[in-house]
Amino acid sequence: MGDEVSTHLVKLSKPVDRNLLNYLRRNGLKVNIIDEETLWISAPSCSACKALSKAGLLVESGKPGNEDSIIYAVLSPGIKRLRVSIRQLRSSGVKVRVLDMEQLPMPSPTERQLEVLLLAYKMGYFDREVNLKELARQLGLSISTVSELLRKTLKKVVTHYFEEIGITIDEGKLNNFVIKSIPSP
Repeated sequence: MGDEVSTHLVKLSKPVDRNLLNYLRRNGLKVNIIDEETLWISAPSCSACKALSKAGLLVESGKPGNEDSIIYAVLSPGIKRLRVSIRQLRSSGVKVRVLDMEQLPMPSPTERQLEVLLLAYKMGYFDREVNLKELARQLGLSISTVSELLRKTLKKVVTHYFEEIGITIDEGKLNNFVIKSIPSP
């Protein structure tokens, strides 16, 4: 999205028909067909898209609300950024009402990541009985690959643990918070 042109991924409830494509193109929209029910559309930005873009939010989807609103699902890099974005939208005259908000779950460790973590645990890596070099040799991988696999896996496991005990960490990184609605201006 931007100030002049917004790009939208539009999911249709039924296969696209030529009449719809012709109508959109006649009205100045650039339309690409992704699959039979998905369109990639570039169009002049409406005031809502401009406001959301300036507020630093990524629109996941939009649908008509009541007669004077649009319901948007948006992604924000974190709860702090979300609060700032809502203040920016309100100060620019957009009426905002958050209908629902959730933190998207972290992906689970992959099978390979769990395999490396389990072997590290069984070999005593966390008790300093073996070092990273020995663990890498046992796995037939480079030290840097094993280190990266362990780092990514531990981040997922620790994040899941914090979520389970009710601790939310917002370091300004992409935590994937979702606003379920922002009415149109």
